[in-house]
Amino acid sequence: MLHECSDKSTISNTIFNHQSYRRRSRKYAASKLETILAPIRTLKEMLRSGDAAHPSHTCLYYVRAYIRLLGLWPSQRGVEQPMYYAYNVLIMTVFSFFVATIIADLYVASSDFVLLGEDLVVALGLYLILFKMILFRMSTADVDVIVDEFDALHMKFARDTSDSPHIRRIRQLQRSFFLGEASFFCGFFFLSLFLFAAMSLQPLLTHQALPFRCVFPFGLHDPDKHHITFVCVYAFQCFCTLYMLVSIVVMDSLGGNSFNQTTLNLQILCESIRHIGYAGGRSTTITEAVLWRELRENVEFHVKIIELVDGINHTFYWNYVSQMGASTFMICLTAFEALLAKDQPMVAMKFQTYMFSAFMQLFYWCFMGNRTYYDSMEVATAAYEVYAWYEHSPRLQRNLLFMIKRAQKPLEFRSKPFFGFTFASFNSILSTSYSYFALLRTMND
Repeated sequence: MLHECSDKSTISNTIFNHQSYRRRSRKYAASKLETILAPIRTLKEMLRSGDAAHPSHTCLYYVRAYIRLLGLWPSQRGVEQPMYYAYNVLIMTVFSFFVATIIADLYVASSDFVLLGEDLVVALGLYLILFKMILFRMSTADVDVIVDEFDALHMKFARDTSDSPHIRRIRQLQRSFFLGEASFFCGFFFLSLFLFAAMSLQPLLTHQALPFRCVFPFGLHDPDKHHITFVCVYAFQCFCTLYMLVSIVVMDSLGGNSFNQTTLNLQILCESIRHIGYAGGRSTTITEAVLWRELRENVEFHVKIIELVDGINHTFYWNYVSQMGASTFMICLTAFEALLAKDQPMVAMKFQTYMFSAFMQLFYWCFMGNRTYYDSMEVATAAYEVYAWYEHSPRLQRNLLFMIKRAQKPLEFRSKPFFGFTFASFNSILSTSYSYFALLRTMND
């Protein structure tokens, strides 16, 4: 009898544990689905309700959640969940092996310049993605600070429900920037899916057996010797390609949106500066003390933006260096390889696709950085346009002059001593790439 009760108790405990596990699994899946759908629902509400809807967070906040969802955002080992940390290590190990198998083919393809160039382009692109994954893994704490600072600045005005024209204009700026960032993210996401389709379907359209040339131990990539493992290698390459393309879109979106949020806050600062002494159109009734308080708040806001730019430059320093170096080399090499493969339309189209991707990636960074560069100098114009500044005390005028003087030094995202991310740098990089392309073409002729 006691034995039967024990058996029933064991069965009940097993059923309870299984049901508890299923509930936790459903809760975990629901939270992940909510993470994916949260920005989509916000965007849908904004498009449907117009000015009545306002994003509760920046796009940076949601992009960080996506990176975390991909397993690329581990906290310190002592506080991170063991399973998540183990998953992150597994992902990094798998991708490192994936890149190593492609680099191993460089020796095999060294006798054919077209194949060697193809391996170099692919290896460089994958190495850039893997390097950025490692950088994000090492600097999660610093990036967290940047994202949280921008989100706090966003919520400061998002929670202000006053109906003044000044606040309405700021909230309108926040909505327009959110829509722009979401549009850029969706555009690059669909571009990554197009690239994945082009790479994974390539073996069906050409004589190449796998999406990428590679060398696996024991010849496991050879379809004539190992039929089953060859299929596994194909699936492995497809998985890694899709994962890494999505990862680079999300990681670059975080960097680009940091630039964009800096630009947004500079425009908000300009609006706030122009609003000094003009609240409600009753400038004559505002005391000097109120003017000093408003000026101090805007100076502190300006200092906060400058500190954020310095923090971004410090955190993304090696990201900048790798991006500029890889973009210069890839644009040059893919253009040259497309020229060599002009008699093979499919191969030439593949190199043109690579070149277009590198071009768009560099253009995205430079476009975002260029806006910040010029909008940072608009702060000086806004300070000069303070309502009736000449009627106030000389001391207040001198402080406005100091603000104008500081704003005349533009804020720039750059890794010194290299170029900053502006259109001038974009033109310089394209010129350098063309010079290398012309040199390679001359040597080939």
